Amino acid sequence: MSDSLLQITVEHGPVLPADVKASLEQIYDAVPTVTCACDRLGQCCELTDEEAADDWATMYPLYAVEYLNIVDHVRENFSKEEQKRLLSFDEERPLRCPFLTKVGGCSIHPVRPLACRTYGVISQEGVIETRDRLEGEVPAIWLRHFVKNESCTVCPHTEIEESEKVDDHAECMATFSYDRRLLDLEKSFDGLDDDRRDLLIKASGKYRISRWTWGGFNTLWRKPISWLKSNLVGILDRAALAE
Repeated sequence: MSDSLLQITVEHGPVLPADVKASLEQIYDAVPTVTCACDRLGQCCELTDEEAADDWATMYPLYAVEYLNIVDHVRENFSKEEQKRLLSFDEERPLRCPFLTKVGGCSIHPVRPLACRTYGVISQEGVIETRDRLEGEVPAIWLRHFVKNESCTVCPHTEIEESEKVDDHAECMATFSYDRRLLDLEKSFDGLDDDRRDLLIKASGKYRISRWTWGGFNTLWRKPISWLKSNLVGILDRAALAE
């Protein structure tokens, strides 16, 4: 392969196959829709210095199939200038989500990833009720992770629009059902070409990176092959969130 960028720079045709996209949308559809009445929109999409030091990240975890879905959306709906800015963005852990608009909106809201869709959906009372309801039915370590993770994303400003979905959604979060389904999708398609796959295996011993950030995936998918040959090992050694 030449040093030209990967196929996602081509200006026609989607990267993500239609059947994979349909399966991804089925996963997203299970998440209850919420509205936000926050007086400072977008504050959950920016990190304080303390949050960054505590290993928080914007739009994380982002799965590879979600990354490719967003790439398609950016290529189909953004100006050439914005495409260049967003698809060359390579910060692994920015303090501000690159898709956050100046007025606090989300510029990719229709294709926002699971991490963003599930933020603020479950109340603190719902977290505890779900833990108690599932105790003894799922591994205790899963429930501990669920309580820790969801307690950090409770938001007093969200209002549930699809309350009938909440209990099933909470169970999916507690049992990591969404995550397992996303990982299964990546086994059928992760979009990485053979040259980049070989470099990834040599650099890390991994066949794929399933979860990373927007900037991290841009580095792996979009940097020229010659650049990756010289820099990928160092990038992965310094990466805090590549999984």
